[in-house]
Amino acid sequence: MSVPLGFFPPDPLSVVAEIERPYTLHQPLLHVVPVVVDVPHAGRRYPRAFVERARLSLQSLRRSEDAYVDRLFESCVDLGAPLLVAEFPRAFLDVNREPYELDPRMFDGRLPAFANTRSMRVAGGLGTIPRIVGDAHEIYFGRIPVEEALSRIDTLYRPYHAGLRSLVQRTQSAFGTCILVDAHSMPSTGLDRDGLAKADIILGDRFGTSAAAYVTDIAEEAFRRRGLTVTRNRPYAGGFITEHYGAPSAGVHGLQIEINRALYMNEATLAPHSGFGELQQTIASAMADCFARWSGWLDEWREAAE
Repeated sequence: MSVPLGFFPPDPLSVVAEIERPYTLHQPLLHVVPVVVDVPHAGRRYPRAFVERARLSLQSLRRSEDAYVDRLFESCVDLGAPLLVAEFPRAFLDVNREPYELDPRMFDGRLPAFANTRSMRVAGGLGTIPRIVGDAHEIYFGRIPVEEALSRIDTLYRPYHAGLRSLVQRTQSAFGTCILVDAHSMPSTGLDRDGLAKADIILGDRFGTSAAAYVTDIAEEAFRRRGLTVTRNRPYAGGFITEHYGAPSAGVHGLQIEINRALYMNEATLAPHSGFGELQQTIASAMADCFARWSGWLDEWREAAE
């Protein structure tokens, strides 16, 4: 049975709320498929102190949010897979990064010696504690205490990954394998790295290193059969989650799925539009197809029929 995911769409001001827990886990009545779905960037609880201290409006802060992706994938629970959803917004803390990808220019105080201060993501303002949202819009007026950054990591980042790691390990133990679906959405504007308009769906498997080919092949076919355009790895090949958890040789496959926001929402107002329900049903159908094929059920049915 699916756990209700709250009012939809939320009142714009209701998203100004304290973060009560790192994540919400929606468990199926029976976990019957070797799949875990996580949604790391759809959190919409913006602490009041964070909003009041930001140099950007709440609407601007939300531009980095993968709005409503948890709702798009909620059918996965009824299909037999757990769904893990971050409660906090990406602008506040990004769990799709290493735990300590931190820009020393952002903080008052000394970072731990082991912090990764030189990654490309840090240089671009998109570290574990992001410096920007959208098109390079600075979040903060000035520096923030380093103790605050480390507290966010300790109280939100670490528990989120502990929960995700536990789900992956339990799934692999139960089924002998685990397919981690890392669900996201992407802005419709801009071009991919080949200069083409973005597809409806971009599948990221770190160019074949985070998931076996059959996992990505099945997902691509499922979405294409439902009339969606699909590309792989360009411009989104997968972030820390797919890279960190995906280990095909060990039986764990990490597949990032990016959904084009123009398919389901008004990107200026952040409100879902009339296409939301249809896309939600399309994703439910595609995931049902993927789950059956990833689980080998279709092969078993064919063998039984023969």
